[in-house]
Amino acid sequence: MTSPDPLPDAYLLQHVQDALASDGRARELGVDVTVAGRRLVLTGTVATVDQREAIADVVREVAPDHEVVNELAVMSTEEPGPTEELA
Repeated sequence: MTSPDPLPDAYLLQHVQDALASDGRARELGVDVTVAGRRLVLTGTVATVDQREAIADVVREVAPDHEVVNELAVMSTEEPGPTEELA
């Protein structure tokens, strides 16, 4: 028995974006997803480390036959340092 043909990239990307928009764990529309062969590369910025991991989990569930490369950056919540006055 052969495995079904994989979805074309455009369909796979739309399926992933739909899952990210509707899954309560992620609820993220600003993630960029790129298909590179059997890899899905996630880029963009998210609010928390937990959200970063949840998004990767959702994508893994939607595309279990692909490797998920999570390059999402987490926004820094650190207070800005002192400002320097310019003369």
